[in-house]
Amino acid sequence: MVCPRGNPLAVSSTAWLRAVSLGAVCLCAVCLCVGCRMSVPMHLWEPPRLQSTVGKRVVVSTVAGPERLTGPIREKLLAMAPRDSGRQTELLDFRTLPDHSSIRLVSAADGEPNDLVLASVASREGADFLLRGEVMENQRAGDGNKPVDDSLTISWRLTSLTDDCRGGGFPITVDIETAIARYPDLALSTSRNEVLTTAAVRESYRLLTPSVRRDQIPIEIPYLLPGSRQVRRGNAAARDGRWGEAESIWSQVLRRYPAHVPAIHNLALASAAGQDFSRAKKLARRAIRLHPSRLHQETLVWIESRQRDYHHAFGLPDPPEGWFVTSDVSDASGRSSSAGDQHSQSSRDRDATRVGSSR
Repeated sequence: MVCPRGNPLAVSSTAWLRAVSLGAVCLCAVCLCVGCRMSVPMHLWEPPRLQSTVGKRVVVSTVAGPERLTGPIREKLLAMAPRDSGRQTELLDFRTLPDHSSIRLVSAADGEPNDLVLASVASREGADFLLRGEVMENQRAGDGNKPVDDSLTISWRLTSLTDDCRGGGFPITVDIETAIARYPDLALSTSRNEVLTTAAVRESYRLLTPSVRRDQIPIEIPYLLPGSRQVRRGNAAARDGRWGEAESIWSQVLRRYPAHVPAIHNLALASAAGQDFSRAKKLARRAIRLHPSRLHQETLVWIESRQRDYHHAFGLPDPPEGWFVTSDVSDASGRSSSAGDQHSQSSRDRDATRVGSSR
């Protein structure tokens, strides 16, 4: 038997390299045609974490704890009550109630109002809720063994005074680093207590009124498709928070190329950013019909979940088109959420982590 010329190992190695190269080329071609992803920020409304007090009257009882913290907290809580449309809440200091003196006469402890009597008086004054708090300090030793405030925890108790409202309890915790990260204006303050108390009050209102949170959302980046350059220009606008401009650019691409799936998908998210959730769902379903990828399916679930949050936050009725892919459930605190939302959001979080640095 005559052996073939050449080294068999070299031939095998060459074939393997060719196969790997061909696979890499095919993978790159698929990525260029179908597109990649990038993560962009979006600000979204979320419902109160405890109970909505929008349009209600809330009597603020005492805040127990160290006076250097409880005093500023009560003052800020009363002064910073939301007054904008859709979030307005009226807070009343219990000391301004007509029967304030009689409340203190039956107090169980010196200087502390009796909640049963206070609730009765507040109810007669047309209040809907009674709010009481307790501050729990978290400290470490500083220079000279003096305590330095690192973080602040407040346990709130909201008591309903009417039959049509729920109450409940919820703790909030803030620390210096996360407080400044979430509220950059607090970096200008030279007082640690000022930073902590202001951030704590702002976080407390997230329990009672609709609030805005920032999410990282994956959008598509096309390359070889017609109109891809314009879509990427819209992506850059969305990345900088200019969602209106991005929506205009993607709409222009879609008018010229009606089957441009990345433009349809990204435009669905732009509609969600503008709270036009009905249009966003129509576009998301259109993207699924053209290309039923996992990203497009998760986007539809995510959009409807955010629509549920928006309707719950502002007490809106169900949309005319109804709910397609989510069902309403409630957690232990009574907060409405959507079945399937946790899985969809965790998948998106992984995507955002994976592509968060993409441009």
